[in-house]
Amino acid sequence: NQNYTFTATGSTSGSVWGTIIYTDDSNLATAAVHAGVLTVGQTGTIIVMVLAGQSSYAGSVQNGITAWSYGSWAGSYRFVIASG
Repeated sequence: NQNYTFTATGSTSGSVWGTIIYTDDSNLATAAVHAGVLTVGQTGTIIVMVLAGQSSYAGSVQNGITAWSYGSWAGSYRFVIASG
């Protein structure tokens, strides 16, 4: 699996699908808040691990962010580490 490093600022705008493992079209800054690796308005370094597609993604509400459920999708990611 490939890891990528980004600088992001936690956001509440942008769609997110999944919990822990997110569809690869989920908004990174919003998913980071959902996952608890950034807070809204916090800028930090996030490391994302690219994963294979999943057969389904379970939605949830975490940290004020609603992530939606979704069916099969071709690509995924999860967060590895974050630092402010």
